[in-house]
Amino acid sequence: MRLLFLSMVACLMAACSSTPAGYGPAYGKSAIGYENTRLQQDRFRVSYTSKHVNESRDYALLRAAQIADAENYSHFKIFYADTYGTGGRSSVSSAVRIGRRFGGYRGGGTYVDVSAGVHDVAQALKGERVTETIEVQLLNQGGSDPNIYEASSIIKYIQPRMKAP
Repeated sequence: MRLLFLSMVACLMAACSSTPAGYGPAYGKSAIGYENTRLQQDRFRVSYTSKHVNESRDYALLRAAQIADAENYSHFKIFYADTYGTGGRSSVSSAVRIGRRFGGYRGGGTYVDVSAGVHDVAQALKGERVTETIEVQLLNQGGSDPNIYEASSIIKYIQPRMKAP
């Protein structure tokens, strides 16, 4: 009985662990990955959803840099940015009680009561999601504005963490 309980808890904890997701486009609603929309000839909205706020920010910048590079621009300027989460941590609760009953209508004897529960199983397995959305204007030159980024530097220094096969 204890082995079954420990195995179940271990499986739940493994399912809830957060490992970096692979970099790529998002497929489906609230999926991990990037989405981008052309707003004007030289303006784009880029969003990246992941399980970690820093990963979402880095990968949104990386995607904006890739778009600038593909469109033959050397720089881009962020003129809007927003970060939001789509869920909190789920609670996993478990309890093990071992005791001895004495008398009463149930009689005496030793009992083992094992219970484990997961609040909102689907959310626990999905985990938290954080989305970074930026709107960028593509540029052919830099400047002293701190919101202007050089595309090639971003591509060079932000390396995606890929899932191991």
